[in-house]
Amino acid sequence: MNAIHRNGRVNALRFLVIVLAACCLSACQQENDYSLGPLPTASFTAAPLSSNPNKVVVTSTTKDAFEWLWNFGNNTSSRKETDTVIYDKKGTYRIMLYAFGPGGYDSASQSVTIASDIQGLNLVKGGDMSDPSAWSVLNTGGEQTTVTFTDSSAVFTTSGNSNGGIYQAMQVEAGAKYKFSANVQGVGATNTWFEVYFGTTAPADGSDYTDNKFVSLKTWAGCGTGPFNGDIADIGCSGSGTDAGGIITFSTSGTVYLVIKAGSAGGGFGSDGITLDNVSLIKL
Repeated sequence: MNAIHRNGRVNALRFLVIVLAACCLSACQQENDYSLGPLPTASFTAAPLSSNPNKVVVTSTTKDAFEWLWNFGNNTSSRKETDTVIYDKKGTYRIMLYAFGPGGYDSASQSVTIASDIQGLNLVKGGDMSDPSAWSVLNTGGEQTTVTFTDSSAVFTTSGNSNGGIYQAMQVEAGAKYKFSANVQGVGATNTWFEVYFGTTAPADGSDYTDNKFVSLKTWAGCGTGPFNGDIADIGCSGSGTDAGGIITFSTSGTVYLVIKAGSAGGGFGSDGITLDNVSLIKL
């Protein structure tokens, strides 16, 4: 009897394996019977708003697409079928759309030209650096980085080991989109940092500031080592806003502190120091 039971179990197991194999084969055959749909032909419209030509509404007109990937040419992107993109600076931008459908994907592109920089209120007081009274000096303890104001800029210099900077408070709105910009210029630095912070912690003399580094030139991260002259939001290589094109939002409304500080550990800012001007934070 035991041999009969064993043989019965073996035969039942073999039958189960055969049935499962047949089911899998049938399922595979059915899956293979499915055919892909037609390849989509990507297309879209891009229409500037008459009330604000710096805002462009993009809409996919691709038939049967179920997923969209946009590259707006200004370091921003989207996965919506229709969206509004904000261009804060004048120029020509290439918009790219990848549209995905049952048969695969296709791409389309077109260019839009923005006639002028976006207009808005600059929250930064004395952003042209001609008014030193708009800024407070931050001593972070130890040897102080020197900040010298001219008629149209602030020049940061160091003797080789220093830290410190300038700051001011401003009021922001939660969830709103802001654009930060600041021009920095230098001949090249070594073992240095030049950093922009937007923090909710009030700066205090004698203490370093580390609340939310947004963007910075940091030689250890690979930027600022050679000659530079441009928007730190574009050429910076360290901080939470790296590659964000200067766009920033705040989670809560109220006071934030714009802190710009620089320092060196056994290096220098270059023969002419680092020049800062045209600092702005504009609500978009």
